[in-house]
Amino acid sequence: METNRSVAPHAVMVPAKGQGHINGAMLLSRSLAAVGFRVSFIYFSSHYAKLRELNRLLLPDPNDMAGDGSGNICVHVLEDGFEPGDMNKDFFFTPTMKESLLGFIHGAHEMGVPRPACVVSDSFAPWTLEVAQRAGIPRVEFWTSNAMCYLIITNLILLYSESIFPEKGSPTKWKADRPLMLDHIRGLPPFSSEIVPDHLRFADASNHFVKVFNEIESCSKHSERVLIHSLAELEPSAFEAFEVQGVKAYGIGPLPSPPKKLSSQQAECIPWLDSQADYSVIYVAFGSLAVLSTEEMQELAMGLEGSGCPFLWVIREDSHKQRKLAQILPEGFLDRTKERGLIISWAPQVEVLAHRAVGGFLSHCGWNSTLESLGAGVSMLCCPRFAEQRLNCYYICEKWGAGVEMMRTDTGGLERTHVETGIKALLHGEGSLKARDNAQRIMALTKTAHEEGGQSVANLRRFYDEMKALGSKSQAT
Repeated sequence: METNRSVAPHAVMVPAKGQGHINGAMLLSRSLAAVGFRVSFIYFSSHYAKLRELNRLLLPDPNDMAGDGSGNICVHVLEDGFEPGDMNKDFFFTPTMKESLLGFIHGAHEMGVPRPACVVSDSFAPWTLEVAQRAGIPRVEFWTSNAMCYLIITNLILLYSESIFPEKGSPTKWKADRPLMLDHIRGLPPFSSEIVPDHLRFADASNHFVKVFNEIESCSKHSERVLIHSLAELEPSAFEAFEVQGVKAYGIGPLPSPPKKLSSQQAECIPWLDSQADYSVIYVAFGSLAVLSTEEMQELAMGLEGSGCPFLWVIREDSHKQRKLAQILPEGFLDRTKERGLIISWAPQVEVLAHRAVGGFLSHCGWNSTLESLGAGVSMLCCPRFAEQRLNCYYICEKWGAGVEMMRTDTGGLERTHVETGIKALLHGEGSLKARDNAQRIMALTKTAHEEGGQSVANLRRFYDEMKALGSKSQAT
């Protein structure tokens, strides 16, 4: 592999707003740099200021050092022209963002770096297509979730045009008696509409989210490549559908995380886990976005208590709005469970899941959490909330056999007996060993993906060669 920086292709990385999207873009940047790319990682000014305030910058602050230590990644902060309140708008962008990015691409040579070979854009930043076209370079999409979800999102317009969506029925009913089966995606067998996010199934074409996803679908037709944070071995039918449709999609996941040095406060749960028996602890975390109601937190707490199992429960400080936990959780719960439970506001999730004491993960089934759990060989108790989480749950339980779906109320709420039953089934039930074995089989599969000879590394190197060839051709003309 040619990695000479004087001829290496230069990729401009543009993440979408949101911690998960930033995380994914950072991991991809490191993997691209590892195969030889020069990467310019773009922050926009308002989001950068907010992340810096919260101490959540994932790559080095450009004010402190210009790169990642190797010189292959440089961080740049561009103006976005946001007005007060714009940070709270979903999928929002401004004309200033377009002009700032275009100016950066055109001015790259003046900064002593080669002209970019491509813009690597999060799919949720479709506005970058116009910038790439004006700059005369390809736009490559980075999809931070799984391949099946990408296929669903980029084949939505037909469902609205043929009045299949909005779906008939009630959006408040968690499970339909007879789910609608969809067969509109070329190359895929029929699948239940219940794995499609509710805010798309039951909304009409005028809905804000539907309009955004329709724009994503329209822009996807002009993308040079699609980098998917998944593996063909995990989703063979989805990647086969890409081939049928002629989409150049490369599975490049699961992207490896750099090792972290934890502070004493961040690592407070590790000594507690050290004191627990192997595979005995249920780890409970619902990600950075999901907020449980007080009633749901109380039902979850009573289910944890009723299970009799040791638990490590992450409850974010922002999720209870400065109220004390004792005021939210059932009376006496903290005292009754203090000998076998630990509640913390943040956990080093990768390190926790890798710990020998963790026997299962009660999760919202976000894609990153799914990859981290199965990448550690930990089976899952699935409690999906929104977005593509029901699809992820379907994969975990039905396709991979690496978890158990927790029962819910008719409207999708939590109920203590369902929580208790689910935990006992995952950790001690008849199928618990099989679920753990399947999770560990997937762990072995994902670990080889980024080793020498692994499929993800091979795809990244193929992408490097293709972008290098495109860049050489562009410079020659």
